[in-house]
Amino acid sequence: MPEAPRYFHPLQHYPGFRDEDVAIFDAFRAPGLVPEAGFITDFLGVRTRCSSLATGQRAFDGQVLDIPVPGDYHAEAVEYIGLLKSVRAARGRYAVLELGAGWGPWLVAGAFAARRHGIADVRLVGVEADPQHYAFMRQHLADNGIDPDAHTLLKAAVGTEPGRARWPKIQDAANDWGSRPARMTGDTADARDANYLGGLLDAYIDVEIIDVADVLVRQSCWDVVHIDVQGWELGLCTRAMPLLCDRARYVILGTHSRKLDGDLYELFHRHGWVLEHEKPTQMVFTVGAKELESMNVADGTQVWRNPSLSA
Repeated sequence: MPEAPRYFHPLQHYPGFRDEDVAIFDAFRAPGLVPEAGFITDFLGVRTRCSSLATGQRAFDGQVLDIPVPGDYHAEAVEYIGLLKSVRAARGRYAVLELGAGWGPWLVAGAFAARRHGIADVRLVGVEADPQHYAFMRQHLADNGIDPDAHTLLKAAVGTEPGRARWPKIQDAANDWGSRPARMTGDTADARDANYLGGLLDAYIDVEIIDVADVLVRQSCWDVVHIDVQGWELGLCTRAMPLLCDRARYVILGTHSRKLDGDLYELFHRHGWVLEHEKPTQMVFTVGAKELESMNVADGTQVWRNPSLSA
């Protein structure tokens, strides 16, 4: 008996981009890339040191990767497409801000893409609180021929106001990328943050929090602001929205729950931004979970364009 035909409606397969969007990669491919042991090389020519990556990602050691469609070892296509669109919209110089920068992948990818696009004036600002991840970021720039001291790399968390916070001590920095600061009142964590950290406040370091507004005023125009701060995105973007509207062409957001997806969607839509691409957070319901973020099995992505600063 013949197998019944399978029907897939376009809405049942949701990559977050259209076929024609993939053409943007052609203008940014670097030619003549050579594999190198200990590194993963992407289509832009960016070299990522495997020792800075999670164990599963190291399977790509010594490989040169093709364009990231539908994704690569650390991001989906929509995130790269948003970045490349921001480069294509840049005007003579390129400024990228990465909040929750980790090892700084979007700083270096933005710099390489801008150079492929003929832009020599590149300005990078990265903010990362974990000291080991901050060291990875400096190393990543250096590995790719970018002097970290020629750019602004801040070892701090970013928040809605300046202050101090507790940051969980990370034992295996290459395999732990899900931390965020715990806001404190005396010796007590905010209840939501205590749940998020699983009560592990006995193993922490003290970190500085920088007001997001104080970071955004460092450039009169940002070509892209990349934000992935493990659940603080809504508060940051609400605080930063007047400056984002005035100074940012594109914003790329990492999201960590369906509620956060919707809240950010509403915020940016209300302020007149245009949603270019999105992939919702993938969640698996867990009975008894204290936080929606703990049900997250794959982060979401939103790419927003500011129509007042870009065509």
